[in-house]
Amino acid sequence: MRQPYHPAPPPAGRRFDRIGRDRLEDAVRVLVRGDRAAAARFLDFAESTKLCLDHVWAMLDKKDQIHATVLAAPSTGRTAVLFASRAKVPALVPAIGGLVDAAVRGLRTTDVAMAQALVDPGDGSEERLFIAGGFQKLAELDYLERPVPRFGSIAPPPFPDGVSIAPWDPNDRPMLIGLLERTYEHTLDCPGLAGLRRTEDILAGHLASGTPIPEWWHILRIDDRPEGALLFNRGADAQNLELVYLGLTPAARGKGLGRTLLTQGLSLLDGDAARTIVLAVDRANHPATGLYRRAGFRFSVRRNALVRPVVDGEN
Repeated sequence: MRQPYHPAPPPAGRRFDRIGRDRLEDAVRVLVRGDRAAAARFLDFAESTKLCLDHVWAMLDKKDQIHATVLAAPSTGRTAVLFASRAKVPALVPAIGGLVDAAVRGLRTTDVAMAQALVDPGDGSEERLFIAGGFQKLAELDYLERPVPRFGSIAPPPFPDGVSIAPWDPNDRPMLIGLLERTYEHTLDCPGLAGLRRTEDILAGHLASGTPIPEWWHILRIDDRPEGALLFNRGADAQNLELVYLGLTPAARGKGLGRTLLTQGLSLLDGDAARTIVLAVDRANHPATGLYRRAGFRFSVRRNALVRPVVDGEN
């Protein structure tokens, strides 16, 4: 349950306001703490990745100079990713937290249900300003990667009696939604997400993550009942494939079927033109992290995930 939250007001002589396109470059320069060239690189990145720039908020003084920027970028699946200026001194953390809160409240004119942020765990000030903006820490995420299999290095596994694995039929969304909901029961993978989004929104987010390849979305069945899902997408970068989701229902856990499902999926990626398979996992989910390590995935980087509902019962 979210704790009572009271955002900080703007400091004396300053205000929070939404920025129009005419001042976007100035706001981005403050966000990236750079010159015009750095801002131009960020704007080029936003254009290439289709990052929405319609919800940019700034802390301005009486002369309309920008002192801090928050970008709230809505995406498919009724979520928005937030980026915020770093606090130059600790005393500015509450103020920028208030600006974060204003940006989240500004999303209430959209259909976004959940705001999220990924921060460097080595920079405590960044996490504190999002906490000051009403966010709560969800998990520590480890980003793992391994090479795409080559030359039959991963053989298809034997299936236990009654177990089958086949591609998902894109025309059967209700089945997959129902299966995903059952895999979330007592999950160790970011359990704090429970109830923050509808499952159909989560599925929409999976479908929008890179390029989904139908034959890479695998459904594991036990006695013809769906009990597991493994979803791979081609990443936005042609060099990467992304393991978007792997989950088993309670009935399928503890039987080695996660390894069977993952091995089958990896074996079918053999020889793809991409170089690397990447994924993110809650580092507290020890069964999953162990499974991925045994499958050859290695640590790349760590990020703290923070979340906040856009609308809740308190404000």
